[in-house]
Amino acid sequence: MFSSRWFRLFCWLAVAAWAGTIFYLSTKTGQEIEQMNVMRVWDKAAHFLAFSGGGVVLALALRRTTGWSWRRIVVVTALAVSAYGWSDEWHQQFTPGRSAKDVGDWTADTLGGAAGALLIASIYAQRSRPHRTSPPGD
Repeated sequence: MFSSRWFRLFCWLAVAAWAGTIFYLSTKTGQEIEQMNVMRVWDKAAHFLAFSGGGVVLALALRRTTGWSWRRIVVVTALAVSAYGWSDEWHQQFTPGRSAKDVGDWTADTLGGAAGALLIASIYAQRSRPHRTSPPGD
């Protein structure tokens, strides 16, 4: 599969791709965003899902490149994704037809980032627990 070094690089490239995608979407006008939203997903749910993806990839990258505990990774990820969500809202003020500095969007971004980090941390926790085997006759 991947060598450890290449996988760490892949994790950070995934973070960059996520951040680039968010930035790109922030350059789209309100009308262009509406045309892209073919499934008519609620705006706050779309923010939550997009930023939960960022929480997952950032938490994975931090896990692979730091010796931090999961608690620290989740906190740092939530703060970093929240800050990026704020910068996304700030960026949108320069894009026609976009609601900028929307606290609801920023809240959804922050909660999504935290949820993504918690999701990946819980998956790792489940995988690292020893499996209990039943004694014979049970």
